[in-house]
Amino acid sequence: MTTTKPQSPAMEFLLSALEKNRKATYGELKAKADEKKLKVFPIMYGRAQALLGIVKSAKRGTGKTAMKASGGGGASAGGAGRRGRQPDASSKSGQIRELLQTGMSATDIAKKVKCTPALVYNVKARMGGSGGGSAPAAKRGPGRPPKAATPTLDGIEGILATVRNADRERAQLRSALEKIQSLIADALG
Repeated sequence: MTTTKPQSPAMEFLLSALEKNRKATYGELKAKADEKKLKVFPIMYGRAQALLGIVKSAKRGTGKTAMKASGGGGASAGGAGRRGRQPDASSKSGQIRELLQTGMSATDIAKKVKCTPALVYNVKARMGGSGGGSAPAAKRGPGRPPKAATPTLDGIEGILATVRNADRERAQLRSALEKIQSLIADALG
């Protein structure tokens, strides 16, 4: 056997032992290697078998991981890269997708398609967007809004804008609390 790269003593031992007895098991060879104070691992045994042609092996760099990394051979025959059933426009979920793009509310869509609102929200989440508007900044999960952009404090104008926004939010929250307080008072009164 000729190789271009020098082998370790353990690998040379495995190769010579497998050339003598092609049916030798890993356990037998490991015991003999231990007597010679050589460290032998199962991966080495398999590699030696492959080098001698005892077992078939694919050319290195052509396995599943390499195919995925190169973009070839996707999960589906079409190579679309999506697993599972492909979207069908005639199905309920296809109808929901079309209606979501029109901006219709989830409950109206559910009534029109004759399904539950939960199905509408599920399809909406799987579409990867909010069903309209601009694209989300990052995938946050079903129903979660994108993270708010952090305000930049560009000098006095930025600071004033931040203070005004905080004041506006405070006023909105205060009016909401006052409404809640009046509703509670009416319910108890």
